[in-house]
Amino acid sequence: MTHCTRAHSVDLGNGYSLLFMQGQEALPNPPARNYELPGDTLHYAPDRPGDVKHVKLDIALDFDQEVISGTIYTTFTALYEEAKSVTFDAIELSIDKVALVDGPELDYSLGEKKLHIELDRPYKHGEEFTVAVTYHTRPRNGLHFVKPAPEDLTRPVQAYTFGQPQYHSYWFPCHDSPNDRATTEFLVTAPSQFITIANGNLLEVVENGETKTHHWLHAVPHAAYLISLVVGDFAVIKDEYKGKPVSYYVRKDRADDARLYMGKTPDMMGFFSEYTGVEYPYDNYDQTVVEIYTGAMEHTTATTHSFGLLFDQKANLDMAPEFVSVTAHELAHQWFGDLVTCRDWPNAWLNEGFATYFEHLWTGHDQGEDYFKWEMLQTRKGYQNEDRRYRRPVVYHKYYNQGFELFDGHIYNKGAWVLHMLRNQLGDSAFRRGIKSYLERNRTREVITADLERALEEATGRSLAHFFHQWIYSGGYPEFEVSYSWDGQHKLAKVKVRQAQKVDDLTPCFKVPTEIAFTIAASEGSDETRTIPLHVTLGEDGEVEQIFYLPLEREPVMVRFDPEGRLLKSLKFERPTHLLVYQLEHDADILGRVEAAEALADRREPQALTALINALNSDTFWGVRTTAAEAIAKHGTAEAQDILIQAFRELDAKEYSRVRAALAVALGEFPAHTHGELAQRSAEALRPVVEGGDVSYRVESASAAALGKTRTEGNIELLTKALERPSWNYGVQNGVFNGLAATGDERVIDTLIAYMSDTSNYITLRRGAIMGLNAVGSLRHEYSEAARQRAVTALMHAAEHDTWGPARATAAWALLSFGEKRAIPVLESVASRETEDGVQRAMRWAAHNLRSSDKGEEQLNQVRKDLDELRAENRKLREQVTGLEARLS
Repeated sequence: MTHCTRAHSVDLGNGYSLLFMQGQEALPNPPARNYELPGDTLHYAPDRPGDVKHVKLDIALDFDQEVISGTIYTTFTALYEEAKSVTFDAIELSIDKVALVDGPELDYSLGEKKLHIELDRPYKHGEEFTVAVTYHTRPRNGLHFVKPAPEDLTRPVQAYTFGQPQYHSYWFPCHDSPNDRATTEFLVTAPSQFITIANGNLLEVVENGETKTHHWLHAVPHAAYLISLVVGDFAVIKDEYKGKPVSYYVRKDRADDARLYMGKTPDMMGFFSEYTGVEYPYDNYDQTVVEIYTGAMEHTTATTHSFGLLFDQKANLDMAPEFVSVTAHELAHQWFGDLVTCRDWPNAWLNEGFATYFEHLWTGHDQGEDYFKWEMLQTRKGYQNEDRRYRRPVVYHKYYNQGFELFDGHIYNKGAWVLHMLRNQLGDSAFRRGIKSYLERNRTREVITADLERALEEATGRSLAHFFHQWIYSGGYPEFEVSYSWDGQHKLAKVKVRQAQKVDDLTPCFKVPTEIAFTIAASEGSDETRTIPLHVTLGEDGEVEQIFYLPLEREPVMVRFDPEGRLLKSLKFERPTHLLVYQLEHDADILGRVEAAEALADRREPQALTALINALNSDTFWGVRTTAAEAIAKHGTAEAQDILIQAFRELDAKEYSRVRAALAVALGEFPAHTHGELAQRSAEALRPVVEGGDVSYRVESASAAALGKTRTEGNIELLTKALERPSWNYGVQNGVFNGLAATGDERVIDTLIAYMSDTSNYITLRRGAIMGLNAVGSLRHEYSEAARQRAVTALMHAAEHDTWGPARATAAWALLSFGEKRAIPVLESVASRETEDGVQRAMRWAAHNLRSSDKGEEQLNQVRKDLDELRAENRKLREQVTGLEARLS
């Protein structure tokens, strides 16, 4: 999800010394693997000579010049014994005047990123003073002006702010770090036709003729990055929760879609209030959807959402839960991130891990327990995919600039899983009791991980030091290899468990409690069953391999390891096919059925395919059906393909749209170069959807991508034509671009370049074309040198000049996929002046990995050489066999 955006010596300030020393952060943390880039350094929360108590912004917005000007009043209480100066974060600001309120002007110096102010005298600890800074700027970040452009002539005029991790200092001087909190106030003068949305309550609006001044006050202290201002002409949809105003602001031509995305907010507020035991902590809640911006951001009482999240009626068919969960995620932040805030970004999992987990808890409440388990499964897989690229502890202090790169799958996905494991180990009621204590004792405070550990320990009586050490301050997860056997003579089940991960300073041997469940017939010949659990603790005393025995009355019909999916893990569990078939057909747990379907993909006994077919056509949960479709495709036979085609054509288009999308993907696994005439059969099933559309965007996009993968004749023309069909946010076009890229035909490169380079194309359409070129890069050795170089040249231009940050970042990833070193200077040059941390990280990552790719290219060249030699040897062998056969005949 886009976040809402080690050291041996540690900072023990702000009263955390004893608590810190009792936690694991006092220990030397191990270095990350493949995560750090050149120039990354250690970062800790900055000093605070004074405690910021109140921030008042009296500003005017000039939309024509895209300039902000005004005065910020910052009230401090001295924390040092003597505070002689204060320093604000300030980037590219023009300072007009600095003075004390009701006092003299003050001397100041303005550096590249800091405004240093000398106070008129030393202020003793506890003394209060207010500094007024008058300034103006045309911000390149933090505050964004939005206007119509050739890419979108209907785009409304807006302005919005986004401050995480540290962007607000681009548009007003502030303590731009989360380790301080203050009440905030806005006096905003803007064109009279616009409304404003800011933190807290709107006190009054003053008419000035062509402008209006809007007065907002938020009386609960919060961190600077949570400050928000949105200005524009919006449709306003009113709602309420227990008498508190709940409002949704969207562009006027999308008013009918607002409740699709945000309409469940009051129910979410009730659910989170009840689950945490802490009532929604503010007077109101506003949500605004703005243009250009990507992601969503949990500004206190005033969440900002991306235009890309406000789905339409057609997308509502099968995409709603995924998008509505973002609404839940940002709302959960009002407790976890806003009311209680991480002290520094290395501890950001206390914001994002909680919001991610509570988003899933809401979805489970709304969509059912099966959906919750499915979402947790996808969250685990997302983290593990990232972990294959790099591994780090969740709490990690080394990064480049502002810490954006910390907002990754380690803090979102793994953070959510850490909470899931805590909930299962402590029990739901104890976990909730601990969470309530954590929120109440740290209300309006900044926290580190040790604060959560202490709150849970005191609420439950459980010692959690080892848990946090291995899951938060170390890296990785247990990689279990499990085998099962049955001793019929002694009626004894044997399970061997091995932790196969490399144990080193970064990744431990994990000590975890779990369960092995054996399902047996209730009596001989009976269809009724009962399950006998074996509770075990793995990894005790650092043992990476353990064997467990359990006497049973009869041979099990099913054996599950961690049957409720309570551990963050990978699992290789070898079992006989008949056990997996039984599990797929009878396990009440969807995780067990998914596990069995995945395992049966590699089994070629007839009963394996039969069980998968039954699951595809009759399982009660769509996620199991999609897994079965993927597994059937791996069988790769005409019989398997027949089943997929039949289901794709016959399943109800609306009720099973997710399954049909998975079936489309599966049909793409029969390409012409490996499956011959079967590819044509897949293409014949897919073409009607690509040509005529479907009730589901998801099915349309998947069908287009799959059709390209078949590499059958006529696909390029059909896919190119499909680019003209409208779709929400051009999501279907993304599938078309991927389909074109998969064809291996050089003509598509020029098509993709044309869509990417046309500045009149909508931003998501341009980015989709870049994603298509990224897919081409993964197949680059199938294309000529000239075609590759055309793509690289165009991508370098996009990385440097595209006006949309996500498009520039995607271009960087695409350049990396092409492996072209001549892109390095461009990437490094753009990174040096890029203001968006996520884009900058993509540029730096791509440049670094391109520089480091010599060995990989050398190995790849050797593989090609070896393959050529093998082909030559095979030709010789075939010639010899042919000659021998001729002589024998």
